[in-house]
Amino acid sequence: MESHDDFARTKVESGSTRPWWYLLIIETGVLISIPLFIIGGELGKGLTFYDLLLSTILGGVILGVIGLLTARLGARTRCTTALIAKSTFGHNGAAIVGFILALGMTGWWAVQTEMFTKAVIDLVFRLSGFTLSREITIAVAGALMITTAALGIKAIGKLAYIAVPLLVLGISYALSTLFSTSDSTQILAYVPNKPIPFGAAVGTVVGGWIVGASMNADYARFARNTKHAIAYALAHYSFNYPLLLIVCGVMAIGFNTNDIVSHLVPPQLSWLLLVLMMLATWAANDCNLYSSSLSLTVLTGASRAKLAILAGIAGILLAEFRLAQNMVSFLVLLGVFIAPIGGVFIVNDSNMESEADETTAFKWVPISAWLTGAFIGVLTTPKEALGLGLFKITGISTLDAVLVAAALMLLFQKIVKHR
Repeated sequence: MESHDDFARTKVESGSTRPWWYLLIIETGVLISIPLFIIGGELGKGLTFYDLLLSTILGGVILGVIGLLTARLGARTRCTTALIAKSTFGHNGAAIVGFILALGMTGWWAVQTEMFTKAVIDLVFRLSGFTLSREITIAVAGALMITTAALGIKAIGKLAYIAVPLLVLGISYALSTLFSTSDSTQILAYVPNKPIPFGAAVGTVVGGWIVGASMNADYARFARNTKHAIAYALAHYSFNYPLLLIVCGVMAIGFNTNDIVSHLVPPQLSWLLLVLMMLATWAANDCNLYSSSLSLTVLTGASRAKLAILAGIAGILLAEFRLAQNMVSFLVLLGVFIAPIGGVFIVNDSNMESEADETTAFKWVPISAWLTGAFIGVLTTPKEALGLGLFKITGISTLDAVLVAAALMLLFQKIVKHR
């Protein structure tokens, strides 16, 4: 096995496992990102303080349930999402799943790289009046982010050790500035001009991270045991994520702006924003590219590190040719196909074979449950998000897909056992 292959095609060895807090630090680095600030800011400006609390907590509970179940599966099998898919869907079925996962993760990597590039160019122009080359900035930033994803979990962990403390310091500074200059009663009494419906707010919270929860095995497989995996998942999805959204929402209300990032450093040290934005994007984007490379291993015999580099180059090209900014709706819809994979995994957990290298081409029971769940998700996805918008179940199309896939998988298993 190559030194940076990270057990992409085999089970994680017991000597390579990590404690729950190590995984939590990595995922916290992934979490604190430009999209988090955007989502938190939009929720803060569109909800009352108490609705902000309730919607994020409820969304965190939903994600926590899904996250702990997929984390438990990852710790028990010690396999990647792609390997679990091979055991669940058959090797040809897993190839289809792996392609969809890789497409989605690489697409989001390109989107975040382009978002970061725009933010950096705007900030540099504001500070110095100098206009950076968009193409060069994308290439340099993308190349830097590819390196740690290619090196693997150890490099990602080291990056998180640097990024998380600095990002937490930035958020702490912004909060201290806010409460030293603002009256907290104004935040508690805030009434939005254009309120977001409560159900839509919960949907935003859940939808923002449900794909990651469905692919949780990629990281949870390194947990020392199932208890460590569950502890990490609950702390991440049900505590850190809601807490950071609430903090971002409070800052959006207090500062009366969605541009939260600009408040993370003192005005005289605005150049530090470049460092913070780079760390935030780098740590978060590593998750996308790392999972993409793991997913691609079911399609080719190339090493995981090489696949990470190739996927990163593809992402850079998507960003360079301005394709990423037009892919967001497509990627959101693609999430409807990715999320129900986790629903199938959760139900199939107790029936998972001891070996992940199955030789069966297609396993039609789990494939049928997955595709039906995805189809229902498309039916409930609004038309503006490229869905059909024919009806609603929970109001969260990705959650609809997960629940339907899990329910059908359970039903199909009972029918097969009865026969």
